[in-house]
Amino acid sequence: MKRMRYVLALLALALSVAVCGIFFGCNGNLPDPPAVENVKITAEGDGYGKAGALHKVTYDVPDGCEVTTSVRLGQAPATAQDMAYRDGGYLFYTAGEYTVTVYATKDGVTGSGSATVTIAAGSAFVGNVEIVAAGGETYGLAGAVHLLKYTVADGSDVEVTIEKEGVAAADAVYDASARALMFEGAGQYTVTVTATLGTTTASGSAQITVSALAAPTVTFSAGASSVQEDGEVTLTRSAVYAPGDEADTESVAVLYRRGASGNYADADEEDFDLAGEKFVPHVAGQWKLVYTAAGKSGASAQAEAILTCTAAAMALSAKTAERNRIQTGVATDVEYLASGAVEKYDVSFHTNGNDNVTAVKGDGYAVRVTAEEDDYFTVTVVYTHKVTTSRTYTLDLDFYSVENLTYSPAFGEDPFGGMPAEVLTCMGHLLYLDAYSCGGVARTLTPADAAYEVIENNVTASAGGTGVDIMYAANDVAYPYVIVSNFDDCVATGNFTLKMTLTDPATGYSAVATKKFTVTPTTSVDGTAASTIRNYVAKNDFYDMGDMSYTDMAKDCRLNMVLTKNGTIMHRRNESWPLQNDSGTSSDADFCRIPYAANTENSRLDFKFRLLGANPASGEVWLGIGMRTVNQNGWAGFFDLHLAGGKFAVTCGLDSAPKSEYKTDGAFPEVASGAAFDVRIDRMVNGDNVEYFILIKAAGAEEYSEVYRCLYQKSTSAGNPGAPVAQYQFTHRNAGGCYLVENVSAIDLG
Repeated sequence: MKRMRYVLALLALALSVAVCGIFFGCNGNLPDPPAVENVKITAEGDGYGKAGALHKVTYDVPDGCEVTTSVRLGQAPATAQDMAYRDGGYLFYTAGEYTVTVYATKDGVTGSGSATVTIAAGSAFVGNVEIVAAGGETYGLAGAVHLLKYTVADGSDVEVTIEKEGVAAADAVYDASARALMFEGAGQYTVTVTATLGTTTASGSAQITVSALAAPTVTFSAGASSVQEDGEVTLTRSAVYAPGDEADTESVAVLYRRGASGNYADADEEDFDLAGEKFVPHVAGQWKLVYTAAGKSGASAQAEAILTCTAAAMALSAKTAERNRIQTGVATDVEYLASGAVEKYDVSFHTNGNDNVTAVKGDGYAVRVTAEEDDYFTVTVVYTHKVTTSRTYTLDLDFYSVENLTYSPAFGEDPFGGMPAEVLTCMGHLLYLDAYSCGGVARTLTPADAAYEVIENNVTASAGGTGVDIMYAANDVAYPYVIVSNFDDCVATGNFTLKMTLTDPATGYSAVATKKFTVTPTTSVDGTAASTIRNYVAKNDFYDMGDMSYTDMAKDCRLNMVLTKNGTIMHRRNESWPLQNDSGTSSDADFCRIPYAANTENSRLDFKFRLLGANPASGEVWLGIGMRTVNQNGWAGFFDLHLAGGKFAVTCGLDSAPKSEYKTDGAFPEVASGAAFDVRIDRMVNGDNVEYFILIKAAGAEEYSEVYRCLYQKSTSAGNPGAPVAQYQFTHRNAGGCYLVENVSAIDLG
């Protein structure tokens, strides 16, 4: 039993030693708390013990201590209503004895020390409020910098408000950090300073009467008091602003009146040009220019200049001194010479009371004269100024109307060469002629001796967009053609009259023939359109083309054109490029549909292009490849293939800009009449990128060469070039010459 007690005693001793080692180290004692000494509360000047004064707390603690503080008012913790900590010290508001205790903690042991201060009761006050001008500034002047002065108790929160005639001033600025004021307008301002200290508030005010800055001194003049229409005048203007002000806006208003009296009104912008110091009036009359300069203070001034604009001169004379011979019953244009400011005059024609003669404006500077019987007569051309009506120019032209024009070109039985009297909307029709000269050596006239003009156009369409255009054919065909185009529904109807003017190159004499054409709509596969085509188009009439469909007549053939030998430009049938019809493949008529699914990503369009001839007037050739994405309503734009400097060129007309675009200039082939080459357009998708490639293979070449490439972001939205291409169309753009498009195929690449 004694042995058991002994063992238990030894175990207790060992446990005691271990615990001591863990908690107290080898010394066997707790660490001493850090000493917090010399705790003091101080304030600058005489602020010690005063409410609102800043009191600092200083103390000494060992290095490495974590320090915290607490504040009590009497026996209770001080609240935010009693005190605040600011700028490294304490602001005491409530009267009483405050105890600030400093705690220092190190190694888990905390020591503390305290100091007290007795605060006497205090309250907010505001005094000595005044407004003075800043150095170098003018007191009481709008825009000048002023300083705000005031006295408040230490520790006060200060708010400055500015009123103008009893309401908050919107035209005053206050910078609290610099106590700077700026008044932008004239009037009496009241500036109020409000100080808050603890639970007390006080305020004080000062008033200032502000005067507006003087208006700027402006000068303004025109370099001339009178100028002809379209003449240029130099303006001189300047503005000097009052001290303390600077330029804000300057403008010149342009006023006009027709005569020398009456009120001025704002001039129409199209009647003058004003750029910088240059003024150009385009209309005769009197002009007033008003220059306005305004400073940032709002002060402004004006000056004006008066300018008289006189009527511009023009010249009018006969193109030939000889009497003009015209054919009885045939409307004939006779040109005269007009130059100078012709557009500023109205033109009229007078036939001296001759009821058998009519004279109206012709094409360009010409009079279109029609005489009902053989006679001599005079047509007077009168140009009257549109504003200064007293200024007129006249010209007398002598005419001799005869039934036959001896030594002038004569016609065959049909000078239009048997061209059908009906034309189809959206179809081109070649213009043939049957004419020869007479007198001297008879010679057959060629299309180079003929000029065409639409002199009467009664073609209408319910949806609008209708026109009758004269275009140009190939050199090997050597005939111009006319096209009736209605870009909406191809339902144009009515008639138009075509005028042919033949000039014998040997004699210089001319004759005129006219023919009226009836327009037939081409809207569906109905029997009228198909039978009309069948009547004057046969398979062997095509130039290098294949079979022609008469039953699948469609709306979309308006611009997919092929020349035929007897006067029509038709769509070529191709099994891989079926025509649309009203009841089948699509609701829209302006394209040919590619027969693969709309969600196809990769595709290829191949065709053969043969140039027959450039437009002889412009030397240009244009073929548009239009694209529709996702569905026929998702119009994405087009690629233009055209002639540039004698070489094939590509212009991208897709609706949105590509991420990148590359042209291989050296690979573009030269293009001349008769040239033929294969064109390939590939659309390839790689991740989120969609690339279009245009490649060309010249006749006899084995490989295609890339000439153009562009990159777009992949998309599924209709109308985006990055969406899958569902349909293409060929477009005869910009009256761009004549060509054949053959061997068309569309391939779905998956």
